[in-house]
Amino acid sequence: MIQAILFDVGALTKVDTADFMRNYLGILAPRFAHLLSPDKFSKHLLKALETTKNHPKQGQTNMQTFYDDFSKATGQSFQTLRPIFEEFYESDFPALRCLVQAIPIGVKVVENAIQQGFLTAVASDPLMPLGAMQEQVRWAGLTPDHFKVIPALDNFHYCKPHLGFFREVAESLGVKTESCLLVSEQSENVICRELGMKTFLVGITESETLTDYAGQLEDLFRLISQGTL
Repeated sequence: MIQAILFDVGALTKVDTADFMRNYLGILAPRFAHLLSPDKFSKHLLKALETTKNHPKQGQTNMQTFYDDFSKATGQSFQTLRPIFEEFYESDFPALRCLVQAIPIGVKVVENAIQQGFLTAVASDPLMPLGAMQEQVRWAGLTPDHFKVIPALDNFHYCKPHLGFFREVAESLGVKTESCLLVSEQSENVICRELGMKTFLVGITESETLTDYAGQLEDLFRLISQGTL
């Protein structure tokens, strides 16, 4: 029986990822210009994010893993780097909202899930601080209060598609992985089915990949409304 629905925010919004990253780096890199050239900064940042995503370290938060790698690559201390990132996310990051379009039916799906008694959580990669992850929730036309759990760089130890990420979300919700449904637009995340978690892939037909459910958000809305999950 499904008790919790985990939403990848990417499935609730429309965004050109490449364009978003260009703009993200374009306004972030200048903040570090007194320490590194924009090219070097971007190179080291992307590598550190990749390391954090693909090579988690036992017992370390994503933030610790990120700064271990980024500090070593740049030769700058955590004490020097973190305040600059924090100021960026507080002051500049919200301006990127113009690059993201909320999908109205996405809001209805989340609110319907809550009304039907499901626990809800964000299931986006926790590669940014909590404030930035909450900001992205707002870009989807929702509020942080819509979700019981919002994974972030500073409070999670794994990223997708590592099984540890899905376990951590379920544990934070206080439910078993077998009682969760993941809603995502990324087929690589069906690996969570190894934990007994159910999946709904948005924009993908069932014939394309192995999943429990597939279709559009309107289809998910109907499944939740009909009580057939």
